[in-house]
Amino acid sequence: MCVILDSSFFCHFFRLTLFILHLFTILVFLSKSALHAETMISGSAIITSSSGEVELSNHEGKYVKGKLHTVLVPDGLNFRTGAKSRLFMTLSNGVAIGLDSETFLQCTEYKQLPFDLEEQSHRIEASVSRLYLKYEKGLLAIAGNYLSPLSEIKIIVPDGELRLYKGSCLVKRVATELQITAIEGTLTYYHAGNNNRKYITAPESLRIISAKETAIVNLPANSLDSKLLSLSKATHNASRRVQFKPNKKSGLAPEPVLIVRPEYFEQTTVRPYKFKN
Repeated sequence: MCVILDSSFFCHFFRLTLFILHLFTILVFLSKSALHAETMISGSAIITSSSGEVELSNHEGKYVKGKLHTVLVPDGLNFRTGAKSRLFMTLSNGVAIGLDSETFLQCTEYKQLPFDLEEQSHRIEASVSRLYLKYEKGLLAIAGNYLSPLSEIKIIVPDGELRLYKGSCLVKRVATELQITAIEGTLTYYHAGNNNRKYITAPESLRIISAKETAIVNLPANSLDSKLLSLSKATHNASRRVQFKPNKKSGLAPEPVLIVRPEYFEQTTVRPYKFKN
């Protein structure tokens, strides 16, 4: 059977499509307006792994405890690792951060909306968060594979700003050269002082020699240095090791709960135990 469609059908279809797109835009705008109307609170984090010399301090320069399984409020903290040191932490928005040796990072802002148990059941981030970091030197890994589409991650880097929407990346600075690598997802790099931007889609790496000299390089699978891959994988694993308790009723920063792998309970005992009759 042959069906003939006249021009009026396509005209109505086109108008309907425009109406749906317009309605979708209004709904997104209203949802974002509603989110901004709600009060964000400080998010929390937990150190999942730490080795060597690790120094944490607040904006007043006071030292903050930063040992294994320490629970933190990252907002306003400075993180510094010494030689042959590493630090991994998972934030209450599901984002994990890994710092290799001799790395310096500032968390200039970290806020999120409280969430309940129903919101936590989703595969993506339970809340909506705003995370602003300032990177100065060293090797930094970030894994935000479960980030909400409404959340923000901005990283101030020398001569620009990096934005991560969903995925994982590496940031490395050697001398005057900055290298930004997308392991998963897409990043956007904004040049300082102008509106120029570059999109970095995995597996790609952006090399920045100076404000005027940049190059995007496509990376074949497993072409990264083993040290970079190790840090990225460890950071991704850290993001899956922690759950955070709902906090909508309390209004306090979420409380972390470490997840133990099933293999842990299948291990043999360290030494045999004997019970007396």
